[in-house]
Amino acid sequence: MKSTIYSTVSALALLAATPAIAGDNNSTVTQSGTNAIATVNQGGSNSDSAVTQGGDANHATINQDGSQAGGSSTVEQTGNANTANVTQSDDGSNLDDADHVNISTVTQGGNGNTANVSQDTGTLSVTTESHVNQGGNSNTANVTQVDDWQYSSVDQSSDANIANVTQGDPALVAGDGSYGNDSYVTQGGTGGNTANVSQRSRENYSSVNQTGASNTANVDQSGSTGNISGVTQSGTTGLATVTQSGAVNSSGVTQSTDQNIADVAQTGNGNSSTVDQSSVHGSYTGPFPTNSAYAQVDQIGDNNDSAITQSGGSNWAVVVQQVADNTSSISQTGNGTYANVSQTGASNQSTVDQSGTATNLNAAVGIRQSGDSNQSSVTQTGIGTVLNSVENTVDVDQSGALNISTVNQGGTDNETRIAESGNSNTSDVLQGGNNNHAFVDQSGNSNSSLITQDGSLNTANVTQSSDANASTVTQSGSGNLATVTQGM
Repeated sequence: MKSTIYSTVSALALLAATPAIAGDNNSTVTQSGTNAIATVNQGGSNSDSAVTQGGDANHATINQDGSQAGGSSTVEQTGNANTANVTQSDDGSNLDDADHVNISTVTQGGNGNTANVSQDTGTLSVTTESHVNQGGNSNTANVTQVDDWQYSSVDQSSDANIANVTQGDPALVAGDGSYGNDSYVTQGGTGGNTANVSQRSRENYSSVNQTGASNTANVDQSGSTGNISGVTQSGTTGLATVTQSGAVNSSGVTQSTDQNIADVAQTGNGNSSTVDQSSVHGSYTGPFPTNSAYAQVDQIGDNNDSAITQSGGSNWAVVVQQVADNTSSISQTGNGTYANVSQTGASNQSTVDQSGTATNLNAAVGIRQSGDSNQSSVTQTGIGTVLNSVENTVDVDQSGALNISTVNQGGTDNETRIAESGNSNTSDVLQGGNNNHAFVDQSGNSNSSLITQDGSLNTANVTQSSDANASTVTQSGSGNLATVTQGM
């Protein structure tokens, strides 16, 4: 056993730096300043611990309870009032003469930083690592890893950041169900960011990069295996929440402006969700959580795909996907836009493109697909001027199968409503002008409807309740009314 202590500190600090003596352990403690305390307890053999502290009132506690493979811990603290606590243990056996099972490196610069690392491996042949590097002042990092093959790296270089990382689940260790997780957290900017990462199953990956100020990222991955989450926030006071409890789900959240909110929940298998928010404060002043951008994605089935892009002002998007193989794409570049897509059938496709403007989320699109293999495409470029009304609204309800709906709505204060409860129907609506209204109801099969309206104050009503009907309505004047009824 080799134990070496180099110290230029007070008598109190020297007495506190007392590495335990056990076979083949190596501990080196170097302290400079006053009131620094380093406590190293090592059990088993082949454990390494090096503690270097500069400045005043530093505190480092390392406890390693290793077997033949042991664990390695390096703590280097420069500045005042830093604290680092590292606890490493394993299952007490040596399976294949691996070098080090636990590896923990904590480097803290600045003042008042705190790092707590606790690692517990279940298989000595696989390494568990945790690297914490904190620059700036008053940062806190808590890392807890259970079972083997876990890796966590936390890098905080601004002030008052908080990172909490939990990987592995003690209840799943016996069944070998909580290994192989990766977590990366990097926080910079002007500080005050918070990252909470919990990965409790197998082979999950989480990356959180926050470079703005006062952002919060919450990532919770459990369930089976292979979930991936990436969160990037560079604005201020953003909130990203990602919950994945199935298998092989993928979530990406990017927020680059202020007060953006993203909430993603995936409980099925093979789902994919991307949220890209760069919206700014617009005209919206209502009761919703933010007047910048809000995106919510809820995927419950399997192999669903959702993409939301928001770059205007005061945008709001909600996507709910159940069953399987649904696809939803929402692009909001306007101001005061609202889109709600609900896909509770299978193999449906929905596309929403909103570039118009409105007051208090009046540019509204609602898509409901409860049948199977339906397609809906909505392009909304118009303007909404009437508060809390149906103006500048598109509503599509597809409860049948193999229906296709296309809406292109510009102008000012126009309204489109489409209901397709039959099968293999086609509906097209093109509206410009002002205060036009288009209503389509297809309950039969293999019907087609085309409505083209320009001008102002026009209304078109199309009802097709039998099979293989075709309707075409074109209105370009003012105050026109067209009614088409086919079938009984």
